[in-house]
Amino acid sequence: MLQELGYGQCSYLRLVDEHNHVHCFFVMGKARVAPRKTVSIPRLELAAAAVSVRVADVLKNELDYVRIEEFYWTDSKVGLGFINNESRRFHVYVANRVQLIRDYTSPSQWRYVESASKLADEGSRGLNAGSFLQKSRWMKGPDFL
Repeated sequence: MLQELGYGQCSYLRLVDEHNHVHCFFVMGKARVAPRKTVSIPRLELAAAAVSVRVADVLKNELDYVRIEEFYWTDSKVGLGFINNESRRFHVYVANRVQLIRDYTSPSQWRYVESASKLADEGSRGLNAGSFLQKSRWMKGPDFL
């Protein structure tokens, strides 16, 4: 399956001006190649969530805004289950990523989004630069923002 070859994340800054107009800007995106060893889709989704948390931490430190409210969107119900789970112990791979995510975010910051609206997957689809610029919705951001 093509989506098993990599994973990605994209970050947006959403601003509301004094006239209540919403402006959404692409700030940063990352795409990573999946490990050679076969990793399940839920684990790759969790790895993408961990990358999103690291990127958000960098952006929060670099952007000069007084108040930034962060939200994280994923189409992985399994990943959300890992993040929201308080009682179960996980295998090391999952536990390390869940711990990183929980160290920097709270479960209330995580939201579910339908796969069709999740733009980060475009980073794992193997588009060349020309196709990316013509077809990608990364720069505009998802409509729900």
